[in-house]
Amino acid sequence: MHAQSQPNLTHVTVPMSVEGNVPIVTLTFKRPDGSLRAARFIFDSGGGAIILDAGLAADLGLKPEGATISDQGQRYRAVDVPTAFVGEMPVDLRNSKAFVHAGVTSFTNSDTVEGLLPGKALEHYQVVLDYPQQMLSIGEPGSIPHQGERLPCPYVASSGHPRIEVGVGADKYGFLLDTGTHLTLIREDILKRWSKEHPDWPRSTGAAGPANVHGASDDALLLRIPAFQLGSLVASHVAAVSRPDEIYSATSYETPSAIIGALGGNILRRFRVEIDYPEQLLFLVPSGVEQTNDFDTVGLVLDTNSAGQLVVRAVSSSASARTRQNILPDDIILQIKGFDRAPYTLTEASRGLSGAVGEHKDLLILRRGKSMSVTVDVSRIL
Repeated sequence: MHAQSQPNLTHVTVPMSVEGNVPIVTLTFKRPDGSLRAARFIFDSGGGAIILDAGLAADLGLKPEGATISDQGQRYRAVDVPTAFVGEMPVDLRNSKAFVHAGVTSFTNSDTVEGLLPGKALEHYQVVLDYPQQMLSIGEPGSIPHQGERLPCPYVASSGHPRIEVGVGADKYGFLLDTGTHLTLIREDILKRWSKEHPDWPRSTGAAGPANVHGASDDALLLRIPAFQLGSLVASHVAAVSRPDEIYSATSYETPSAIIGALGGNILRRFRVEIDYPEQLLFLVPSGVEQTNDFDTVGLVLDTNSAGQLVVRAVSSSASARTRQNILPDDIILQIKGFDRAPYTLTEASRGLSGAVGEHKDLLILRRGKSMSVTVDVSRIL
């Protein structure tokens, strides 16, 4: 198929999926024997480099080289940047470095994917993430007509991390535009200050539901903010989770000026989002759909162990009395009754433990080596 692709193709539109508020795109590669290999990648505008699962890298004949690099408990080794296609259009990813996980299958605890595609790899292109229609467009500069609200979206060339201005009340704040995070993330000191200044804003403790992602602490603060102003557009009822202050310090992310957090998928999925990397602009078209009940869930903070099983780290302060009574930290969830089969990724577990407020969920758990069935309730956590 790709051997016959049009050499003058300037843009392409293909399906993508939105899973746990994160866009998943399909890239196609050529194996050493010339056959094609498709793989699902998280598109992460806040990512630092192309990351490939070890199995995918081996299948593509990519040989790890150089010293092993450690970051946040994971180990990586450099590989050559592979040639890739989106649909029938070849895309040049060489603006980014590429790494393979050193003998670790790394994506199984979040989404069933084989890699991460950072925005920097596409900084020569226009990238359209149509969340409502679940379509991805990639094009050469000027090949895709702009639509919607135009906002400055500058980035530092060395990182490719786009920064946008967001209005909260009478003030404006810088945020990283981060398609790779499920939920909007904000420095703990800022979120605590807003919580103190606005006691009427809904709050909770414990990174449950959509906040249950890598890096979230068991006692993280959740706060629902009435409105985020994006130019003339308003995103209402925005849920945010706290992150340690140093994560969004002046030296943590290379952005043109300071940021207090990351604008995540719970806001972005309400729009058709275009990042015009060459022009350093963002264009937003609202879908008209607002998410207000994104935290109707059982309220468990989960992680995965070395066997891929779900382990309860904590229970939300807003969970029901029955949930707090029946679930304890270190319980292993063997099965969510009526929901596929174990083992579950964190994204699948979040979906399986969500529902209508008051709905019962029957779980099979393992506690200190003994299996037992328990019932928990869906509550409005935030």
